[in-house]
Amino acid sequence: MHIVIDEVAKLRDIRPESRGGAARRPEKKSPCGTMDRVSHQPPDPNPGQVVDESQQLYCYGHPKTPTRLRCSRCERPICGRCAIPASVGQHCPECVAEARKSAPKVRSALRANAPGVYAIIGINVVVWLTQLLVPGFTERFIDFPPLVADGEWWRLVTSMFMHADGGSFFLFHILLNCYILYIYGPEVEQLYGTPTFLAMYLTAGLMGNAFSYVFGPFGVPSLGASGAVFGVVGILIAYLVKRRASAALGNYLRGLLFFVGLNLMFGFTVQGINNWAHIGGLVGGLALGGLMDRKRTKPSPLIASASILAVLVVGVSMILWRTAAVESLSLGL
Repeated sequence: MHIVIDEVAKLRDIRPESRGGAARRPEKKSPCGTMDRVSHQPPDPNPGQVVDESQQLYCYGHPKTPTRLRCSRCERPICGRCAIPASVGQHCPECVAEARKSAPKVRSALRANAPGVYAIIGINVVVWLTQLLVPGFTERFIDFPPLVADGEWWRLVTSMFMHADGGSFFLFHILLNCYILYIYGPEVEQLYGTPTFLAMYLTAGLMGNAFSYVFGPFGVPSLGASGAVFGVVGILIAYLVKRRASAALGNYLRGLLFFVGLNLMFGFTVQGINNWAHIGGLVGGLALGGLMDRKRTKPSPLIASASILAVLVVGVSMILWRTAAVESLSLGL
C-alpha cells in the first residue's frame, strides 16, 4: 500500500529588489520602517556591496559595530551578524521577516490557480467513496501483478487513484496523499501549465507502478497515489537543483530532500508500504523535470511532449518485459 509521511517543507520565497542610486534625502521611508540619515553620500548603485562612505556607518541592529555593508532591499547598514545571504547581496532580518509574512499569500494564490490539482484530489475522493460503498470495486481495479500479467493492464492506472478502504491506514492514507499533493502540486502546475502537469502526474504514477510491477513482490496487491505524488516532488526537485544558488531555493531543496529521504527510510522499515512505487514515481518525476525544465522559459509543446513520451516508453517497456518474463516462467521456458 502506498503511503508517505507528512514532513512538508515550507517554501520561503524571498525576492530581493534592487534599488538605484538616487540622491539621499534627510529621511527616507523603507519597507522595514523609518531610516534615519546615516550619510551625506549618495547610495551605491549596487546595493548589498561594500560602499565607500566618508562617514563611518554602524549596523542598525548593533549600533556599536562599524560596517560597510547595506541591505540590498532597504539599504539599511548591516553587519556580518545581521546579514542574511540572498541571491543578490544580502538582506537585513526585518526584510526577511517581511518577505516571510507574505509567503502564505503567495502560496494561496498559487493554489487558487491549480485546477489540475483540485481535479485529481476530487477524483481520489470520489473513487475512495466508491470503494467504501460498492462491494468488490477495490478488487476489480486494484494493482495485482498476476492479473496485470494476464492482460488487465488498466490496473496499473486505476490503482493510482485508489486508497486504503480499511485496516490501519484507513483514512490516513488518502488524507496524507491528498495533502502532500495540495502542498507541492500547485507549484508544479504553475511552472508547466495544467495540461502538461496532468500528463506528468499520470506518467510519474505509471512509472511508479511499473517499478512496483517489476521489482516488487509479485503476489501482493497494492494501491495508492503516492507514486504519482513522489513524481510531483521529483519534478520540483529537478527544478530546484538548477536554481540552488539562491539561498531561499537552496533551503527549500534541502527540505525536499530531507522529506524524500525520511519517507523512503520509513517505507523500507515499515511493513505494508510499497516503497518501489515511491522510488519509481520519484525516478519518473526527476526524469520529467530534468528533460523539460528550461531555466528561463517554459518548455515548448514539442519538448514537453517528447519528454513525456520518452519516460512513458521506458515505463511501458519495463511492463512489457516483466509480462514477457512471467509468461515465459508459466510456460516453463
